[in-house]
Amino acid sequence: MQKKTGIGMVAVKNSGHYGLSGYYAEQAVKKNLITMIYTNAPPAVAPHGALKSLFGTNPICFGTPTGSKVPFILDTSISMINRGKIRVAARSNQKIPEGVALDKFGKPTTNAKKALEGVQLPIAGFRGSGLAWMVDILSGVLTGGNHAGKVKDPFDDFSGPQNIGHLFITFKTNLFVNNFNNRIKDNIKTIKRLPRIKGIKEIMYPGQNKYKRFKMNSKKEINISEIIKKDLKILKN
Repeated sequence: MQKKTGIGMVAVKNSGHYGLSGYYAEQAVKKNLITMIYTNAPPAVAPHGALKSLFGTNPICFGTPTGSKVPFILDTSISMINRGKIRVAARSNQKIPEGVALDKFGKPTTNAKKALEGVQLPIAGFRGSGLAWMVDILSGVLTGGNHAGKVKDPFDDFSGPQNIGHLFITFKTNLFVNNFNNRIKDNIKTIKRLPRIKGIKEIMYPGQNKYKRFKMNSKKEINISEIIKKDLKILKN
């Protein structure tokens, strides 16, 4: 369909955690395609004005070729902090930053365990809540997957499959113009040339810093915490 129309869309239901949204975006960008990817997740974020979590951290992902070897990949959850970081902090008895979660009574907390029992806060207040709702509709309601807080938590609920929904949209860069590469290069160059605030060496687009870290870290050994090592030993046995 995409070869004929220049655009393709795939909906997935009855799925589970599919890893990094950015990984799938990278595969599309390698084929010189622009992509938008949505997935819902187990309840973690309360809708704006509610005390009970219902939306997941519901990542939003966008990828596009840049005319260079470093793609533009925006892969971000709608929550102030990833749930995985809170779980790690809870197991390590570490505090989480202020302003990212509430306890079950609706009070701000830096206690990771209380945050897991309470709710995570969305980015940008009601705007983040609206984005989470949008993703729940696109990846849950539209696909036939679970939605409205029905996605099961793989850490706590083993009563059945998660039935997460994903939505993948890809389209060719030449749908409307034939000089996309020149236009995207000009777009990035213009923004990078803007005056920078003190302490900022370079204005980077989403995915650029990740690419730099990947190149740097691929030459180093992987550091694994003692807690993860214990988990791996348990799985091995």
